Amino acid sequence: MRKILLSLLIVSIGLNIVSCSTSSSPSAVNEQIPTDPPSITATPSPTIDPVTIPTETLEPTPSPDPPTATPTPKPICHGPDDALTILVIGTDYRGLSYYYGMADSIMIMRVDYVTGEVALMGIPRGLWVEIPDIEEDADGRTHGKITQAYFYGTEGMGYYSGPGYGAGLLRETIRHNYGIELDRYIVVSMQAYMYIINEIGGIKIYNPYTVYSYQETEPKYEIGGYVFSGEDALMYARYRDPRNSLDRIDRQAIIMKAVYEQVFSVSVIPAIPKLIGKRKDTVRTDLSLVEICQLACMAAKTDLDEVIFTRIPKDLLDIANWEGSPWIEKEPGSVSTVLKNFVEGIYP
Repeated sequence: MRKILLSLLIVSIGLNIVSCSTSSSPSAVNEQIPTDPPSITATPSPTIDPVTIPTETLEPTPSPDPPTATPTPKPICHGPDDALTILVIGTDYRGLSYYYGMADSIMIMRVDYVTGEVALMGIPRGLWVEIPDIEEDADGRTHGKITQAYFYGTEGMGYYSGPGYGAGLLRETIRHNYGIELDRYIVVSMQAYMYIINEIGGIKIYNPYTVYSYQETEPKYEIGGYVFSGEDALMYARYRDPRNSLDRIDRQAIIMKAVYEQVFSVSVIPAIPKLIGKRKDTVRTDLSLVEICQLACMAAKTDLDEVIFTRIPKDLLDIANWEGSPWIEKEPGSVSTVLKNFVEGIYP
C-alpha cells in the first residue's frame, strides 16, 4: 500500500509540472512608429526566448523492496525459547523415601514451547555405561547398568557429592557417556506412582501382546483391555521375561499414555490442585514453581495423540537372552547420536 500511495504522489507532482508548462508564452509587442519628422528610430528591445518547461512526467527510479522480517513465534504458556529437557525417573524403592533405590524406569522428556511439541525417549535400565566419580567409593568399579548410576548417587550410598543425589549422578552419567545436557529432573517412587494412579481413579489400558512373568508358565496378561489400580499398573510395567514382545519401556509408555489421558479427563481436571497438594512431597524435582506451571499449561493444551513416544532402538544394542543381562551398544557412538538428535527434535 505504501508503494501505491508514493506512486500517486509522484504522478500528482508530475501533473502539476505539466500544468505550469502549458500556460501562455510571452507575446510579441507591436509598436506604431510615428511618421512626422524628426523621426526617431526606436531602439529595438532584445527578444527573450521563451523558456520551455519539460512536459514529460519523470518516472521515479524504483527502490529495492526492503527485506521482510520473519516474525519470531511466541512461546506457548510463557515458556522458554529453547526446548526444555527433563530426566524422568521412576525408582524401585517401595517406600516414600528416596534414601536408596535404583532407577526402574528412565525417560527423557523434551518440551518445545515454540512449536508446541512434546516427546518422550525411553532408555533401557540395563544399558551398560561408565559411571563417573564412583571408582574410589565403589571398590574400583567404573562401569555398570545405567539404573545403578541412580543407586550410587542416592543419599544412602553417598557416592555423589553433586546436587540431586541419585538423579544428579544419573544425569551426569548420561552427559559423560552421550554428551547431552539435561535441564531438569523428576523422580517418582513406586509408592508415589501407585498413589497418583489411585488418586485419579485408576487407568484404562489396552494390552496388545501377551505378558509373562519370569519363571511362570502362564501369562499374566492376555491381549485385551484392562482397568488398572495403582498396584496393577506398577506390576504390569515391571514384569520381565524374554518371552515378552513388549519390554518394560514399551509397557511403561502404555501406562504413561493412560495416566496422561486420565489426568486431563473432564472428571479429573477439577481435582488436580487437591492431588498436587496431597502428593507434592512424594515427588523429587529441581523444576521451579514457574516451570511446573508452564508444564501444566502445556499439558492442558496438548492432545495425547500429539505426544511423541519413542525409545533407543533395540537394533543398536546387543541384548542377551537371559534375565538381568546388560544391554551393550553394538557400535560406539550410535546411542549418543540418537540422544543428541532427540534433544534437537529429531526422533528415531
